[in-house]
Amino acid sequence: APFEATALFVPPLAVVLNVLEGTPQQQAKKILAGVFTNSLYLVLCGFCISSIFTRCQLECRTAALLQRTFGDRPFAFMLAIMFLGLGLSSLLSNVTAPLLLIEVLRPLLKDMPTDSRYARALLLGLAFSCNIGGMMTPISSPQNVAAMAILRQSGGYITWGRWLAVSIPFCSVAVFVGWLLLMVVHHFDASQDERERGSSSSIKIPAVIYDHEELTSGKIASLVAASATLCSFACQPVASIFGGTSMVAVLFVSVALGTGMITRQTFNSYSWHLLFLIGGGGALGLAVSGSGLLQIMTQAAQARLSADPTLLIVELVLVLVAATTFVSHTVAALVLMPLVVQLGASAGVRDLAVFVCGLACSVACALPMTSFPNVNSLMAVDDQGKPWLAMRHFLRAGAPMTLVMTVLLVTLGFSLSSLVI
Repeated sequence: APFEATALFVPPLAVVLNVLEGTPQQQAKKILAGVFTNSLYLVLCGFCISSIFTRCQLECRTAALLQRTFGDRPFAFMLAIMFLGLGLSSLLSNVTAPLLLIEVLRPLLKDMPTDSRYARALLLGLAFSCNIGGMMTPISSPQNVAAMAILRQSGGYITWGRWLAVSIPFCSVAVFVGWLLLMVVHHFDASQDERERGSSSSIKIPAVIYDHEELTSGKIASLVAASATLCSFACQPVASIFGGTSMVAVLFVSVALGTGMITRQTFNSYSWHLLFLIGGGGALGLAVSGSGLLQIMTQAAQARLSADPTLLIVELVLVLVAATTFVSHTVAALVLMPLVVQLGASAGVRDLAVFVCGLACSVACALPMTSFPNVNSLMAVDDQGKPWLAMRHFLRAGAPMTLVMTVLLVTLGFSLSSLVI
């Protein structure tokens, strides 16, 4: 069964099995409140903002600008595309951003052989940067949303301002390190065609072609409104005027629908299954906690993990990276974050542990099936249906990338988090 179907099965099953306190009616009310949390409204707002940016062709305009700037410097162009993937993932989510960017890059890839080292590096760079972009904001990836929802259930909260104060420098460094790693891994991976053609300096980036639409006053107004909403998310005093970031999100969705910035058809096309997957994960967290299973798991983990808060977080990061190497990032966050909250609270570092471990859920990239950006790059094919990437290419670049990112997270990431969170 699909993950979202399993997620929706959790609330009625929890009530039938009587895992929470109270009457069935009281249990149902409590667990449904755990499904429709504040975090879901932030995700819905993110969908609306993503639609507005796409309608204004923001990603195409930016890619065309990068091509004009770096068209004769292919590896600088690759770095620019990776930072574009980082930025769009933070604004649109790392589910939407890779879909848009792969379409922007398709004309470029079409002119390259499927064994082109540059095409492989570009697709891997897009995947890695969008994975890193999933760390940028509380709503830029499903695993972040899940982590924040579970943290809210325990009474904790991390403001957008504090999140961005850590994620912006950390993710910027991570993208640059990832670019350097791809340069090292793929530098000698030249195809026969490329050897005959000469050095990689002969690669020239073709113009980004798209159906250019005029930026009308209505589109500009919608861009301003979306940008103002994102700024209010990052500025807690402004968001508090409306009752918090979730109410700002609801206000923006209402205005966007009412003014026509978002059509009903667009609204109906959003990934509602993703919302219910996250909501079901919140209900699972409540059920595990209320049943006493979380307490048993916490006691078992405490017996094997360090009592020192710093070492505990490092160990939890390693566990999460190992898990997300083989399991979907989102599913691992939904299952393991309740345990992280409990262990962090017992060590007195609940918010710090959730934040760092939330980032850790997006680190693994050795296998293509564990995150949507990876799958998106793996599925890219030429006009004959031949893919540019295979499993071995992900392993060759993704395994060292995962190791480097893990080291970067437990050093730079943890240091920055300790100062801010």
